[in-house]
Amino acid sequence: MPRGRARAAYVADDGLAYWVWVDRDALADPNRGWAEVTPGSLTVLGRGVLPRRIVGVGQDGRSVFTRVGTTAAFLWTGAATSWAFEGTDGEVYTAFRIGRQEERHVS
Repeated sequence: MPRGRARAAYVADDGLAYWVWVDRDALADPNRGWAEVTPGSLTVLGRGVLPRRIVGVGQDGRSVFTRVGTTAAFLWTGAATSWAFEGTDGEVYTAFRIGRQEERHVS
């Protein structure tokens, strides 16, 4: 899986695009709806916003989460039902979608 992180576009519920840091492996997965952006092209997503995310269960039964960049992302719509992630041991595992959490604003 790709290493590091990159700036990616996050389309918020208000319809505006912002940038957030995203792991390169998430960026490479088209089901998560991310698009890489150049520095300075978008404003960073504010600290008081928790991006939408997908809730899943890993092969070992543990809860797993991944953020998605848009509401059109296949993981968000349910068109995709699983995703790959790298465990702390460096192995690649599969998570299965069981739900989603909408964008939240905290203070």
